[in-house]
Amino acid sequence: MKQLVARFFSFLALAFVLSFFGAAKANAEGVLDGLVFSGMIGPAQNPDLADSLYFDEGRFWSDICTQCGFAPGTYDAAETADGIRFSGTLESDSRGRFDYDGLVQDDGTIQVSITWERRRWYWTSRREIAFVGALSTQRKVASLADVIQAMQSLDPEGNPLCARF
Repeated sequence: MKQLVARFFSFLALAFVLSFFGAAKANAEGVLDGLVFSGMIGPAQNPDLADSLYFDEGRFWSDICTQCGFAPGTYDAAETADGIRFSGTLESDSRGRFDYDGLVQDDGTIQVSITWERRRWYWTSRREIAFVGALSTQRKVASLADVIQAMQSLDPEGNPLCARF
């Protein structure tokens, strides 16, 4: 009988620990939700285009990227000693993918390394891009649904800005 009770309590303890770690991961994924960062995006050595990076509902996107057909993507985030580290991918059917790896520091600044990869059957192109900026307190997050709906009417091929991507 003592062994049965001991096993029962061991099971309860294990269930508690697993639920705690599962909840911590779930909370970490949306830790940036509701935030907007304004800054510059472009070549890693010299970002030269004004852009904003949005986080909401466990997804992220940028103004320029959505205008060029890159759909909002999911992100993962974790609090570290250096700040909040996040990663995620934005994909486009015709323009490839952007893999983001960023850090939001305690002072509200953000630095993101972005690898752009575009695959064709005859070649693969890769470029290193960067986004640098700061937390914006003056902008409200556009809803994810509104961004997705607005993307339906965009024509990336007709946008000269998108020729860079």
